[in-house]
Amino acid sequence: MDSNISPAAALHQGEHVSEIDQSSKKPRLVLRIFIVLALLMAMTAALGYKKFIQIQTMMAQGSVLPPPISVTVAEAKPADWRKRIKAIGTLFASQGVDISSEVAGIVTSINFVSGQEVKTGKLLVELDSRSELASLASARAQFEADNSRYQRLIKLKDKQFVTKNALDEQIALVDIARSQIGITEAALSKKSIGAPFSGKLGIRQIDLGEYIAPGASIVTLQSIDQLLLDFTLPESNFRDLSVGQSVSFKVRSYPERKFSGRVTAWDPLLDENTRNVSIRAEVDNRDRRLAPGMFAEIEVESRQTLAVLTVPETAIFYNIYGEAVYVLEKPEVSDSDLDPGYILAARQVRVAYRVGGFAGISEGLKAGDQVVTAGQLKLFPSLKVVIVDDVAEYKATTSTGQ
Repeated sequence: MDSNISPAAALHQGEHVSEIDQSSKKPRLVLRIFIVLALLMAMTAALGYKKFIQIQTMMAQGSVLPPPISVTVAEAKPADWRKRIKAIGTLFASQGVDISSEVAGIVTSINFVSGQEVKTGKLLVELDSRSELASLASARAQFEADNSRYQRLIKLKDKQFVTKNALDEQIALVDIARSQIGITEAALSKKSIGAPFSGKLGIRQIDLGEYIAPGASIVTLQSIDQLLLDFTLPESNFRDLSVGQSVSFKVRSYPERKFSGRVTAWDPLLDENTRNVSIRAEVDNRDRRLAPGMFAEIEVESRQTLAVLTVPETAIFYNIYGEAVYVLEKPEVSDSDLDPGYILAARQVRVAYRVGGFAGISEGLKAGDQVVTAGQLKLFPSLKVVIVDDVAEYKATTSTGQ
């Protein structure tokens, strides 16, 4: 710097240089900002173009119809069905009693063994009857005496040696003696206990020489050639009952076998607490496979016939509304040459029964509807389908169900 320049001039010259430097830096900063903004805009445009291409590709793919799904179908066929109502019940003997003594006494004779088959009137037990025999002998002797005197008075009456009052009194004495014989014979008969009907005896409950009180159980007697099956049904099933309708049931002793019976009667008065009707059926048990007291799981065949449509059980699937089937329907307008001609529609149905691999539909289908029988998990309504390998013909179930 020139030494001849004054300090004030030097200061002024420095400020001027600083202003020049500041003015030269401003264009460089603006240039940098512009470059950054340009790069950002270029990146945004590139990303937007890539996203646009992706969206266009997805739209193009969505406009292509998916290939139709292959399904197997079966035709809903009409049939008649009798509803079967489930119940539980108990078996009873057609006749059954606990044989007991009407009077007290000591057992002097036992004329049966446990489990024996007996006929009506068979003598089972005798009690000590010595006092009754003595009383009977006394009553007979008194009768003979009174009757002998009566005969003598009859002879004297013809000679008018006897008054009518004396004769009437003797007649009364004869009648009293005769009735006393009857009373004693009745008491004596109670000492001999017999079978009131034919049947099978149970286990003996007394021993020889044992003193038994009135009403003490001696042995059980059951007539088991014919059994009674008692059960109840709700009030809603009252109209399903008829005399003679069939009943099938199982017992735990023979889980694989079904037994049958016929309804014979029901109580006309419903239980006021449960609103159930009590029903009785008769069961033939001549083969002795059943026993009184067994628990029975029952199916009652309703007297009413219900019209149903039968389809394979595999056609039924479940959704949030209950049981349903997929039905094939014809679309109104074909979308393209690839239109298979059918679309799926889901229909809610009411299943009346399932038996033998088939289901009876009481509501939700029409006769002739084609229902999908397999692969429902991959299907949905309005899906286009084609039929392949139709299921084989089947016979409609006409008289059974659950």
